[in-house]
Amino acid sequence: MCNVELRANYDLVVIGGGPAGTPVAMEYAKLNQEKRILLIDRLGMLGGECLFDGCIPSKIMQISAKYIQRLSSLKEFGVSLDDSHYQLVWDKIVQRKEAILLKRSGEAKKRLPKNIDLYKGYAQFTDEKTLSVISEGAKPQSVSFKQCVIATGSKAFIPPFKGSGVAKIWTNEDFFERMELPKDMTIIGDGPIAIEFTQILSTLGVKINLIGRQKSVLKQVEDEASHYILNALKQNKNVNLILNSEVTTIHYNDEFDVIYTQDGREKSICSQKVMVATGRIANTESLNLDKAGVDFNKQGIRTDSSLQSSCPHIYANGDVVAHFPRFAHTAQYGAHTIAQNLFLEHNLFKVNFDMNSWVLFSEPNIAMAGLSEKEALKRGMDVITGVYDYSVDAKSQIEGEDVGFLKYVVNKKNNQIIGILIMTNEANTIAGEAALIVSKNLTLSDLVATIHPHPTLSESFANLAKQMMGEIMQEKLKNPLIKAMLTFERFL
Repeated sequence: MCNVELRANYDLVVIGGGPAGTPVAMEYAKLNQEKRILLIDRLGMLGGECLFDGCIPSKIMQISAKYIQRLSSLKEFGVSLDDSHYQLVWDKIVQRKEAILLKRSGEAKKRLPKNIDLYKGYAQFTDEKTLSVISEGAKPQSVSFKQCVIATGSKAFIPPFKGSGVAKIWTNEDFFERMELPKDMTIIGDGPIAIEFTQILSTLGVKINLIGRQKSVLKQVEDEASHYILNALKQNKNVNLILNSEVTTIHYNDEFDVIYTQDGREKSICSQKVMVATGRIANTESLNLDKAGVDFNKQGIRTDSSLQSSCPHIYANGDVVAHFPRFAHTAQYGAHTIAQNLFLEHNLFKVNFDMNSWVLFSEPNIAMAGLSEKEALKRGMDVITGVYDYSVDAKSQIEGEDVGFLKYVVNKKNNQIIGILIMTNEANTIAGEAALIVSKNLTLSDLVATIHPHPTLSESFANLAKQMMGEIMQEKLKNPLIKAMLTFERFL
């Protein structure tokens, strides 16, 4: 793209064109049409990590893997194929990925208000009111601003491995840039990114060595869900599961040789490619935050609940913020908070991550909204829980996917649902309702009184509420006084 001619002064500068930055610029620009906004992005394109190297391209691969899995179960649905073989056309998946990414980024650019200047480049603070804007092949330009939002995201963390192969290992960004499908791959990590890549690529025919530090996988997820994923990985013929292990060295000579320790013994495994998925770190190193008086640490920029930094006219949003939930949709939520506060010129709006939701597109999906049971108990809350088994669910049986459960974490004082955990193959399709239930502080009674259509997965929300309300009533009836009062009410 050809860069616009920069102005000397802007009302607002947003650094980062992903889901943490672009929505701030767009919302503020629409509310303040007389203001001038500069949106700086290293690619000069809108979308960020999520669009180009994360959630969108991975789900494009995941949907192809899902259809492959479906082929093996067609006979259960009364569909018989003369030839059950399929041919994976990887180039077609690559083309589809490129087309979708280009379309989404292009559509976002078309929606930019006219008072936003989109600039391809990098930004460094020279003081708390000035930036040096750097673009390839051009001299750095100085730009002053009244307000600034830092939304530079995060990047893959690569541990300090030894060996000649370290410089050649991949991250998720490298994979989506090259889009090569190897015959085998070693994935280092046991978190969400590692699990998604392992399950998707193994379904696409790649032999995977998954090396994790923990004895299980997905330590961020409730045990009843993570244990199921662990068992699914153990049963996957294309996955070699290596847990409770520490990678020390990665050599390369025509192929990778990964050396690790397990149970005090040194072992090694070879593969064509190696991918590291061991967490992410905030992109702060090139911003010169010290010169702007912005406080930060190794987790990222420190902010208050309004996402305001230690410098009053500089805000931060998304992955670059310390302890910010690293999800695109949470960054969009933060973007709205910042845009409204900038417009009002007062920090009226605050973020509340207790209401956060997320989906792991594992097989089966895991979705969460609100607090987990473990987190609620850690905070000293008095809670009750209930579980609905999808094996008895009509829609799940019809779809042939009657595996998984729905779990409520409920405040015992008022029956408010403070957390929802879903594990089923289509959890992503009902996660939005779970988020709404938690964010609107709905109770078990609210859901009992809601008429859900049948047969759908969403009716499980009401079914579990009825189940738990019944259990609560049974417990109350153990009290002779309450039982007598209810009997008297029926008599009247």
